[in-house]
Amino acid sequence: MIIVQAVVNWLIIVMATVLALFTLLLLALHMTNSFKSKRIQAMREQLICLISGEAAASRLKNKLYEVIRQESGGVKSISDIHGIRSLRGLLVVSETADELSAGDLAVLRREIGGDWYSKYLAQQFAYGSVDSAILVVKLAGTLGLAQYTPDVVQQIYVHRSNTHMQHIGLLSLCLLGAETELVSICRDATIASLLSFRTLEELFTVYQGDRERLCKRLIGTAADQYIRRTCVKAIGENRYEALAKLVLPLLYSEKLNMQIDAARTLGQLAYAPAYKPILAMAGSERWELRAIIATALCSFGPDQNAETLIDLLCDREWWVRYRAAESLIRCSDTDDILRRVEQRQDRYAREMLQFALDKQALRRQKGVA
Repeated sequence: MIIVQAVVNWLIIVMATVLALFTLLLLALHMTNSFKSKRIQAMREQLICLISGEAAASRLKNKLYEVIRQESGGVKSISDIHGIRSLRGLLVVSETADELSAGDLAVLRREIGGDWYSKYLAQQFAYGSVDSAILVVKLAGTLGLAQYTPDVVQQIYVHRSNTHMQHIGLLSLCLLGAETELVSICRDATIASLLSFRTLEELFTVYQGDRERLCKRLIGTAADQYIRRTCVKAIGENRYEALAKLVLPLLYSEKLNMQIDAARTLGQLAYAPAYKPILAMAGSERWELRAIIATALCSFGPDQNAETLIDLLCDREWWVRYRAAESLIRCSDTDDILRRVEQRQDRYAREMLQFALDKQALRRQKGVA
């Protein structure tokens, strides 16, 4: 009996040992397969990235977000992202910067402004293509990297015939609030502005410095007419009343668009010294100017200018009649205005005024001012 028990115990030990060995073997196989799977997955990702530029960009963006968000198990530094110092990498960084909140943007600014990536940016300014230089210029503005302001200015001069560079360069200087550099470039007649009036308007709206002071410095000295017009329009829209006296002489400009912008701005500001010349312009041969005058006169008092506005309501041009009607419905006694318009026996004037009154009533019904 003792011998049988000893044999059983021995068998139990043998079976336990075998079981332990099998367990260890299974664990080893699992770890090996897991390692191989990760390696195979990494190889697949690399292969996909080689085939697809979109996949490569997506991989870079994901890694970049790991750095920004400091996710556990993720990449900790931008220097650990393979391929981030490339044209594709610049594109990804630029696109990512446009998507970030202020807090995350500060993290990206720190990473991009560090020595490791700064060396790459400097290389792009010195030896890179115009496309990569444009991306770096944009990045400098988006991230507020003021140390690159001289480089941005240099790139604008080097690529002065490139519309995209001029747009992105001026945008970056506006975002950086670089007043001195902006004024210098805008006053330089050797850099012919390639940008439209609308584009320049958009640039002025994102300027991070003292916009009123910038307008004051450029309204009479900018080499490009579009820049001067942008200043005039900004003065009216932002109510820079102290600069109205600088706009007044532009009512007499030889350029029709400048006259229009000046009349609009001085009307918005209700600048008293401009009232008489604006009133006189109601008789202009250009309907575009008459339409603006019809709006500007309302700012000086619709009741005071009712007769002139009724004359404009009877104008042959639709837009002039429309603007005059919009001003006339602001008079204190619209019933009296209707009677006076009836006396003109102008069907189109009467219809336009009634249209404006109906539109006003509908707005009030909907609770819109």
